[in-house]
Amino acid sequence: MKLKKIALGAAALALVACGEAQKPVVKVAAVTPNSTDDQKFAYMLGAQFGIQNFSNLPKHTGIGIDEDAVVQGFNDAFGNLKDSTVKVQLPTDTLGAVSRRIQSAMQDRYIKTRPDTNVTKGMDDAQIRAYTDSLEKSLPVTAAPAVKYEAVTLGENASEQQKFSYLIGVQFGNQFYNIGRQFQTEFDGDYFVLGVRDAGKKVRDTTFTMVLPDDSLKAVGNRYNEKMKTLREEMAKKAQAEEEKLKAEVASLRGDTLVNGMPAKMNFKVKATGITVKGEDLSAFSGKKLLIFYFSATCGHCAHAAPQILEIAKEFAPKGLTTVAVASGGNNKPGIRRFIDDAKFDETISVVWDEARQFGELYSDGYVPKVYLVNPDGSYKEYVAFEKEKEDLKKEIAELLNGKNVEWKIEVKQAADSAKTEAKPEEKKADAKAAKKAAK
Repeated sequence: MKLKKIALGAAALALVACGEAQKPVVKVAAVTPNSTDDQKFAYMLGAQFGIQNFSNLPKHTGIGIDEDAVVQGFNDAFGNLKDSTVKVQLPTDTLGAVSRRIQSAMQDRYIKTRPDTNVTKGMDDAQIRAYTDSLEKSLPVTAAPAVKYEAVTLGENASEQQKFSYLIGVQFGNQFYNIGRQFQTEFDGDYFVLGVRDAGKKVRDTTFTMVLPDDSLKAVGNRYNEKMKTLREEMAKKAQAEEEKLKAEVASLRGDTLVNGMPAKMNFKVKATGITVKGEDLSAFSGKKLLIFYFSATCGHCAHAAPQILEIAKEFAPKGLTTVAVASGGNNKPGIRRFIDDAKFDETISVVWDEARQFGELYSDGYVPKVYLVNPDGSYKEYVAFEKEKEDLKKEIAELLNGKNVEWKIEVKQAADSAKTEAKPEEKKADAKAAKKAAK
């Protein structure tokens, strides 16, 4: 489960260079006539997100925003997405707890500002809005601390205000990074921060003049909207071509199929990029009594299942079980590394990445997590509901290690129902045909 997005924002990064005298010189981002469109767009995003959230969040949450903590949160999150050695100061569970508390506080404040029908009876819409605004303004708001433009370290005694502001910054960093990915580039965080900082000044002093006026910001936004349309058209064409290429690649790897259309055996020639182990395919796991955990690094259910998979792997490894975790193709290496760290995976589990998407094309319907128990001859059983089937899985692992191969008994009706309810739309027809053919 992902944290509910409360806001978007940014953080300051100092760039250091050496001048002729070899003395460090701090370069500060500045929007000038020579600034690129990418720099202006980053500034525009920071300005828009900053004004929106610095203006609205305090009255909805009752907490003034600590701008320096926001910037630090961005700095940590954006840096972590580019370099996994950069760490976010608050763990995911703490950020989640903060988010839930703030959401609860927002709900309470909303209830307090709901108009009393006895009072608003006979009022027109404008009068009701004015009455609601007066209720909202009467609620207390913790004042925002003075902006110091300094780095922030969140210690054990960090206040709820600091934690909440830091959470906003983390979400800022994640969103800004993802926007860059959508445009197939990496925008400069310094310019985003400049926009956020200027937005803070604008909220505190309405007479403050932004570096780029509203009409310029709008023009930049329009240019990037058009750019995104073009990129989406190009990506759609590319995705279609890649899908056709992938289907052609895996055709020779599929082999005999089960009644539900899936391959009857694991093909260990399937490509897999090594993460914690070396290798370009799954051949190192061929012939073993094998447990496969197929996951996505951004899937909350996968994150919940991962420690349990590790527990099972540790329990049965001494008895001869090999466990491999396969990250789905839509992930990236930094994200996979973070997932491994959070799940506390060790040498008991080998981790590879389905970068070529062959494993997912052959053995998955697009849903994660999935678990597979594989016999030495490559035949296997798929567990689509790990939480419900965990005890059955452990029982069958024990039997496999004692010499009894696991069997996947798929009835035709079950296969057809599965195709209707779980498979991706483009797979439904193919799976239904396979089931109908087997029934004959």
